[in-house]
Amino acid sequence: MILDVHAYIGKWPYWPLPCGSPADVVGIMDRCGIGGAVVSSTRGLFVNWPDGNRETAEAAAAHAGRLIAFATVGPPELSHALHACEFRFTESAPFRGIRLYPQYHTYHLLYEPFVDQVCEEAEARRWPVQLPLRVLMNWGMPMLDLGWMAALVERHPRVPWILTGLNYFHELRVGLALMRRFADVHLETSCIQGFQAIAKIVAECGSERLLFGSGLPLQNAAAGVSKIEHAAIRDADREAIFGGNARRLLDLRD
Repeated sequence: MILDVHAYIGKWPYWPLPCGSPADVVGIMDRCGIGGAVVSSTRGLFVNWPDGNRETAEAAAAHAGRLIAFATVGPPELSHALHACEFRFTESAPFRGIRLYPQYHTYHLLYEPFVDQVCEEAEARRWPVQLPLRVLMNWGMPMLDLGWMAALVERHPRVPWILTGLNYFHELRVGLALMRRFADVHLETSCIQGFQAIAKIVAECGSERLLFGSGLPLQNAAAGVSKIEHAAIRDADREAIFGGNARRLLDLRD
């Protein structure tokens, strides 16, 4: 079964998106042969992350076995006009991991205290923390500082990291260097577009911590699948990237 670790539900404010509801996303998955997908609501990026988490939880409940909920976590204080809010791990069902978006929530990844708290909790619970350099491969999208990403991984090396949205040569070199240094760093494929990049990554670092991601419905999911299907790698590596690695990381049963 193909398991996608980088997908979304919800509306997209930058340009018209033909689909975005949980049912739409599951329909795309069916057409592309994707059995399950890790999702968060785009409301968590653009409007209010606690509301986005409620939407994500509802979608995962409505499509159990297909959609896997990751919580979006931002600063406890959203603005001077709103009450402080923090993510409580003790009340975290049905989530299986965390996504951080400092480029959308306007905080500094290395100096906001809640980030270290989230990382420490995630390490204790063996929850993946997904850290997108960009949410999709588009020059106009806000980007995380690559140095911040590397510094946070180095500060919390035992967190199960999923580094997302890397593509260009220097970005991948940083990602691969972190994978070589730290056994809990994983790399997701949705934005990787270089010539034979998947095969080169597998040749250099193996396939054990490479995770399939499509970025659906923001990106073409079929293209993401094809990128792995046609990579010049062994079938065993392909199967690991398409789902085996993610199932192990998320502690999922077939």
